[in-house]
Amino acid sequence: MLNIPNNTQIQLSKQEYQNYSKQIVLENIGIQGQKKLKAAKVLIVGAGGLGCPAIIYLATSGVGYIGLIDGDIIEVSNLNRQILYNKNDITNFKVISAQQKVQKINYNCTIIKHPYNLDKQNSIEIISYYDIIIDTTDNFKARYTIDQICNQLHKVYIYGAVEKFEGQVATFNYKNGISYKDLYTKNLLLKNSNCNRHGIMGITTGYTGILQAIETIKVILGLHKRCKNFLMIHNIIQTKNKRKKIYLKRNENHKIKILRSSNIIITSKLKIIKSNVIIIDIRKNFEFSKNHIKKSINIPITKLKLNETIKLIQYYIKNHDLVIYCNTLERSMIASHFLNNRNISHHILHPI
Repeated sequence: MLNIPNNTQIQLSKQEYQNYSKQIVLENIGIQGQKKLKAAKVLIVGAGGLGCPAIIYLATSGVGYIGLIDGDIIEVSNLNRQILYNKNDITNFKVISAQQKVQKINYNCTIIKHPYNLDKQNSIEIISYYDIIIDTTDNFKARYTIDQICNQLHKVYIYGAVEKFEGQVATFNYKNGISYKDLYTKNLLLKNSNCNRHGIMGITTGYTGILQAIETIKVILGLHKRCKNFLMIHNIIQTKNKRKKIYLKRNENHKIKILRSSNIIITSKLKIIKSNVIIIDIRKNFEFSKNHIKKSINIPITKLKLNETIKLIQYYIKNHDLVIYCNTLERSMIASHFLNNRNISHHILHPI
């Protein structure tokens, strides 16, 4: 439950009625919805590519209190996607520049700046003040900390992540729904995304950050359709299968099982391994040589998208089910995109 005061305690000024007039007339918002937005307290963890569009649209929508926590300073390489900043902001703390810019956009929105990184020592004190936590970080350590404290304090956790042209969004810990650790357990050995290594476009972060802002507003307003118990995956340059939803359900052991996602099924080894399947292990050769599923074939992901590889797969799966295996879900999803683009039906085998 969100700790939002009764609407009778919240008043809108004449200026606020004018500012939000176009959205107050919407059936799903109205005056009472606008008051809910004004009363809400939202923490954005990270003032980068995802955080910038999220804070802009939440502030202009009338969210009353927005906390911004980030210990980084602005660098030249940030400017292609962190749209609040310009060259005059370089070497400034992100949260300080972001606060100055957003207060000019909407002075009715209170911006609470935390010019340091979220960690295990300060997370409980900070997160306890807010109703909803938006994760716009780029490292798994921070995500597990956010997930743990949000579960402990019963806070809603809006997750977002990007890599290259792809993004993911999910709502965790909402009304006994799934949590981040249910989807990405710590034993997966996930590696942090690095924009310097993989590259990123500002459009990717912008689109994903806006989706996070949308999900946040849905939770505040209590709208029926929320990004609960599914992972939304999108690719900004694909015209086909641009957006997918992977539906999730927590089982009795507090682990989750993928129920449905277009032609993708993620399940356990015991259910998927049978005689009429071809299992392709997409890990690197040295990973495959250390440990692999019996009778599986090793085709590293770098070779999976080659035309000759695709033709070989299409030939051999005529009377078989194709199964993709990797020890990380992120690599499996990338491989899945390659196969979807070639209309190759497949399953993803992933340890849960």
